[in-house]
Amino acid sequence: MTKEADTPQGGHSGSARRRRKRRSSNQANNGAANDRATVADAPKRTVAKIAEHSGSEPNTPTATGTPRGESHAGVRSQELASAIIKTKLLDQDIDAIKAVPLAAGRVKRRRWFIAGLVFGGLAALSGILYANPTKSVHIDWMHEVLGDFDFSSILPDSLLPDDFIKDITRLLSLDSIGADSATSTVSYSKGDFQPALTLVSEEKLEKVHNVILIPGIISSGLESWSTANCSRPYFRQRMWGTSTMFKAILLDKECWVQHMMLDKKTGLDPPGIKLRAAKGLDAADYFITGYWIWGKAIENLAVLGYDSNDMALAAYDWRLSYHDLERRDQYFSTLKGQIEVAQKSTGKKTVLVTHSMGSQVTQYFMKWVESKNGGNGGTSWVNEHIEAIVNLAGTPLGVPKTLSSLLSGEQRETVQPLANYLLDHFMNRNELARVFRSWTGLMSLLPKGGNTVWGDLLGAPDDIGLGDTAPEMVSYGAQIRFDDGTSRLANQTMDDAMQLLTRVLDEDALRLLQRNYKYGLFRTQKEMDSHADDYRVWTNPLQHQLPNAPNMTIFCLYGHGATTERAYYYTADSTESIDDLREEAGTPALRIDKRQRSHLENVDIGIVHGEGDGTVPLLSLGYMCASGWRKPLYNPHGVRIVTREFAHSPLAAFKDIRGGAGASDHINILGNHDVTADMLRIVAGRGHTVEDQFSSDILKYAERINIP
Repeated sequence: MTKEADTPQGGHSGSARRRRKRRSSNQANNGAANDRATVADAPKRTVAKIAEHSGSEPNTPTATGTPRGESHAGVRSQELASAIIKTKLLDQDIDAIKAVPLAAGRVKRRRWFIAGLVFGGLAALSGILYANPTKSVHIDWMHEVLGDFDFSSILPDSLLPDDFIKDITRLLSLDSIGADSATSTVSYSKGDFQPALTLVSEEKLEKVHNVILIPGIISSGLESWSTANCSRPYFRQRMWGTSTMFKAILLDKECWVQHMMLDKKTGLDPPGIKLRAAKGLDAADYFITGYWIWGKAIENLAVLGYDSNDMALAAYDWRLSYHDLERRDQYFSTLKGQIEVAQKSTGKKTVLVTHSMGSQVTQYFMKWVESKNGGNGGTSWVNEHIEAIVNLAGTPLGVPKTLSSLLSGEQRETVQPLANYLLDHFMNRNELARVFRSWTGLMSLLPKGGNTVWGDLLGAPDDIGLGDTAPEMVSYGAQIRFDDGTSRLANQTMDDAMQLLTRVLDEDALRLLQRNYKYGLFRTQKEMDSHADDYRVWTNPLQHQLPNAPNMTIFCLYGHGATTERAYYYTADSTESIDDLREEAGTPALRIDKRQRSHLENVDIGIVHGEGDGTVPLLSLGYMCASGWRKPLYNPHGVRIVTREFAHSPLAAFKDIRGGAGASDHINILGNHDVTADMLRIVAGRGHTVEDQFSSDILKYAERINIP
């Protein structure tokens, strides 16, 4: 029997225990350094060593004849040593694990510190240089400095510039936020944006009708097909949409402006410049990476079984007037042929799903396709080929903010919010006014119906809370107010404001406006008949009649409850009278008066806010759908009209910057859960189940509009 076997329980010599602990500790340290996976086996190895030293094997019975006391002493010795070593190794392993992220964390913190210095400095510099956007020399200097600037060259090699740039890219890329690395599924927008999954299961929806999506203004990407001068670096790159647009505005602004402006004389391409609408579903599914427009709708339609064979996106160059869209691009001829081919292929009619300005494009198309001066399809073509029109946030009666864009070059989100920031901070009002006034397509969105629809100096149909009980509200009847009404320039009603615009525009812009559009109101059948083939009224639903399509349904789906621009306070620079305002060149003489009027509840920095979807006022969104198209004069053939309103119910911005599934403002309504569900039912042949739904005061406002 060995000496250790004779030792009482726990009676190993101190030196032996210390040696065993040192051996166990060294083994554990070496194991952790070489492979952490062996940490869990370290106690077993140590116990085996103790057992070997004591003359027995671990986890085996004591040999026959071995004294009971000796066996218990050996086993308890193993248990004690195992417990001690496990505790020590656990502490060591935790320390080792902590050390790795701490080291990595120091590098990351150092990397982000440098990133903060670089980008913080640039942000501060930009803020200083762009404090006065009219000083274009500052902008040009900034472009020159940053043109060939290499950010990675300022970073030390020890900070891994490639990783640093990758981190910055991931930070700035919206579609990496919340991405599931296992499935690469983007989840940047919270909320249930996939009602199709439930509807297919519960209501057994499936694709029935062919679908064509018609986007709104500035939604379609515009590609450069020019091959001369500054165009060459941008060949087949999108000068509108994608990151190329942002790069061009920041670093090559003059070239970008040359591409985006139309010719002042012809309203078409300037010499040497050729921009064309992108084609396919990706022409307007995302504005830039991560910022969806039609992307959500396309995903939902795909769940029902749609693909590129029975679903298309009819993108167009939204800068052009509708007449020039056909003249230059044969847009409406192509759309007509597409619908006819789809019907021959599937035997089904087409559902046109439109957004914003797309609703006016569709109105123009229906009149064009009937007219002998257009598609010459005859009065029955629409009824035979189109099942339904789904207007999402349509603009039948125009948008007041278009007036401010053309008057003074102040777009106030006339363009996409992302593009709005760049244009507002990197271009002055003169540049913006020149660009906007060349876009004859934008002119189609000027308000229609004049004072009858929009009100006069005595009040407006959508005035809220006016009178002695609410002196803090201002009426919407004065579309343009000058210096609270005391200026030499008198307050302007909508009719007056439209006349004011004709005085401000240069001769070329005014000629193009008058050549393409009318903004008035017809009250008799005789007026309708005399202008039936006049393409200038085909975008104005108050000056033309719906087609002979009693089997077709028009669905108006729009949001409300978002603060929306309705009227403006303006000021004039050194102007004695309205007659002095005509502009042939230079910065517009008119500008929004941004002085604070804190005593007025519905006024902010010169903008009089009203009810709408954040872009389009409720009067334009809803009047024709709730009232106008239900009158025989404007709908003589009994086209079915369905109006569905959706109160804007966004999530908090920190939860979802786009507002989530309940958002129904102008852009985000394209991802609204309930709106998408209605659209899916319509394209699946269940349109008869979709009925009127009112939740705003549009019916009350409609009663105040004096149209028989």
